[in-house]
Amino acid sequence: MDYIKDLIQIVGEKNVKTDLIERLCYSRDLSVHEAVPDVIVFAKTPEEISKIMSLANSQKIPVTPRGSGTSAVGGALAAKGGILLDLSRMNNILEIDKPNGYVVVEPGVLCNNLNAALAPSHFFPPDPASSALASLGGMVSTNASGNRALKYGTTKHYVLGLEIVLADGRIIHTGSILGKTSAGYDLTHLFTNAEGTLGIITKIILKILPMPEYIAFAEARFSSTLDAGKAATDILTSGIALSSCEILDKVTIDVVNKTMGLNIPDHVGCMLFIETDGNRKAVQESIEKINKICQGNRHIETRWDDDPSKRLKMWAARQGIIASLSKVKRGSRLQSIMDDPGIPITKIPEAIIEIRKIAEKHNLTISTFGHIGDGNLHPVFMSDPRNKQQWDAIRKASKDLIDLTLRLKGTLTAEHGTGMAKSPYIKMELGETLEVMKQIKKALDPNDILNPGKMGFDDSVKDIYENFAFQPLIERPAEMKSFGESLDNEIMACIMCGFCRNGCPTYGETSLESINARGRVILAYHLLTGRLEPSKELAERFYQCTMCHNCNAVCPAGVKVADIIQSARTRLVEAGYLPSIHQHLVQSIEERGNPFGEAVEKRTDIYPKEFKPKDKAQTLLYFGCVASYQDIYIIPSVLNIMNKAKIDYISLGNKEYCCGYISFLVGDEKEFENCINKNTTLFKQMGIKEIVATCAGCSRTFKDLYPEHKKLDDIRVYHIVEYLEKLITDNRITFKDGTKKVKVAYHDPCDIGRHMNIYDPPRNVIRAIPSVELVEFIQNRNLAKCCGGGGGLKAYNTDMSLEIAYKRIQQASSVGAEMVVSACPACKSNLQVAAARLRKEKKGRIKVMDITELVAEAIA
Repeated sequence: MDYIKDLIQIVGEKNVKTDLIERLCYSRDLSVHEAVPDVIVFAKTPEEISKIMSLANSQKIPVTPRGSGTSAVGGALAAKGGILLDLSRMNNILEIDKPNGYVVVEPGVLCNNLNAALAPSHFFPPDPASSALASLGGMVSTNASGNRALKYGTTKHYVLGLEIVLADGRIIHTGSILGKTSAGYDLTHLFTNAEGTLGIITKIILKILPMPEYIAFAEARFSSTLDAGKAATDILTSGIALSSCEILDKVTIDVVNKTMGLNIPDHVGCMLFIETDGNRKAVQESIEKINKICQGNRHIETRWDDDPSKRLKMWAARQGIIASLSKVKRGSRLQSIMDDPGIPITKIPEAIIEIRKIAEKHNLTISTFGHIGDGNLHPVFMSDPRNKQQWDAIRKASKDLIDLTLRLKGTLTAEHGTGMAKSPYIKMELGETLEVMKQIKKALDPNDILNPGKMGFDDSVKDIYENFAFQPLIERPAEMKSFGESLDNEIMACIMCGFCRNGCPTYGETSLESINARGRVILAYHLLTGRLEPSKELAERFYQCTMCHNCNAVCPAGVKVADIIQSARTRLVEAGYLPSIHQHLVQSIEERGNPFGEAVEKRTDIYPKEFKPKDKAQTLLYFGCVASYQDIYIIPSVLNIMNKAKIDYISLGNKEYCCGYISFLVGDEKEFENCINKNTTLFKQMGIKEIVATCAGCSRTFKDLYPEHKKLDDIRVYHIVEYLEKLITDNRITFKDGTKKVKVAYHDPCDIGRHMNIYDPPRNVIRAIPSVELVEFIQNRNLAKCCGGGGGLKAYNTDMSLEIAYKRIQQASSVGAEMVVSACPACKSNLQVAAARLRKEKKGRIKVMDITELVAEAIA
């Protein structure tokens, strides 16, 4: 591929990726398809893209544009190889003009990010379920919509103009910032919904609207689909201006009921979610009319609310459907094939009943929900990707769904696009129109280089099993290199939506899919199938993870990515690919009982001189290696607190041995077992009944990991924040009065936060101190950002680790914090370095402390 050198000349070497591991990570999306590009190129300007297209056109190299990779139909996969052109880094909002009602954005801007910039006065109405990650370029290319399309329309209704790079590299501009223009052909809407087959979108002019004055929401329950469908039809044809009307069939209700615990009674057979907005008085009049219509159609109940927080909570059932489909039976997941047909609204009840018959005919589970207000249904297959019999049934059922849709005078795709998934069938709907589309394609892209293999054109996939992502699972199941049933099921449960991008701190630093949760699951999948073997290159991806579990917090399906990575690391260790820095840490534990290679006798260097060790006590203070060797304040603070509280405790002193957490994290199970055996033997000899750990990692290790190895289940384990809360509640410690309150932001350590769900105890401790005022990070508790110090990342990639920490300190500064307090020595260490940088760059002054120091200073 001689053209690679030319691409490097255009965008720079760091923006061109040719290694197989990275290319595999860009080979998937939400669809059932897979396509591996020959090269990934990250472009940031129209000029770069112009040069890339000119090069590609001259050498007839396929080019596939990609945003966030959320397509449900394989629309952003490189079906014919060639260049995958990633536009996610073109993510600037270039202009916001609220008085004239428009914005100018680059294609990589995310839908939610635009709305955040427009709030609270304006908004961009199209709201796909993927709006947290959907790029505006992708939304324009597929004419995406969402729940509000009933009133506000689809993306095409908001596209005023475009900047397009054509196949030969020419840059053209279409449309205008004005809502009206009659100048020339309407090329803007030719490129809208073209799925990247006619040109590359590099700039978008979008119409925006003022936020509605008032919004009300209702959940209407019915015993049958026919009653619900008749009610919806009556409402929609009555002239009432709804902004949204969604429907959930019985299968879907049962799914969300089981997985989300909504306690919907069994006799509810169908539900409508109804929303109306506008003038308050007009909305209230609409509510009265809707209630009467629902009553007239034998509703069970219709519940309204206008509280924004309650309204969002009620929407949780609708928005949680996709996630729920992967939670019903782990290992099964949704399969996106024929999942967005458009049906005339009066035919929706009939369609749902017929879909149920198709499911029964083929012995499949089909969950049906969708936007009944504009006739857009989502009949979604649920199946185990490893089950060939189910795939054979899905192929036949898909054809039945197509026949049903066309018989009811519908469309095969109302919002997701054609892509690869619907290419085998789209001619059945388009007929001769497809031939005209081919002529337009030929005129604008004579060499057929723009997103080939899609839209039903001649080179498109002809069958569901072409470019099939799960081929190895059904062709050679006996050859799979299993991680164990539970973890194999976790890998299968990942629907490849990419939402983890919004949580992953290492993706935030690299913008590379292989350094993101989705990419790592893809790599684990290929370890499972045998396509990849353990290697140094794979180790680079799996060890650049903080194991912070943020991906799990934002994952719709709740996939346990950290567990998958943990097992992949174990496999890498077994194959001899444990990174040298981690080999040193593990060896130091084996030789000296700590990962830093420090002498055993130094463990007590920072103990106060007056400290007198005891031989026996029921409460063990376990300080951990970081507090013992790399911090001079935590241990004296804890001892001061315990003494003032008159607690009978014991410390192991120089006998304390590493808990083994770092050995576990890096995948060295042998050394972790060694740590478990040494510690549990010592604890048993000393008659320990409870452990109070100052380190978040040690606390998780003793409380969660040792019991998994059938050890330590008879000893109560506290993290220090839990014990401090207990001491305060029991009045064992009190605090000095404070006149001046210091603004303190609490940083949630990942190990006791997301991994152990300890959120309230540290906040209760801080609130109990008169001299401080608790202020929250914008991203806190379950969504708190990582400090960058976990998972062995600080040792493996110190620069990345500290960059992540610096972002966290900047977030503290943005909420006016004067001090950041954490409950983890490793977090404190990383955040202190970041705070020093903030001070050096003259961007603010923030003190960083452990929570034990804060308590010790304030204790009476």
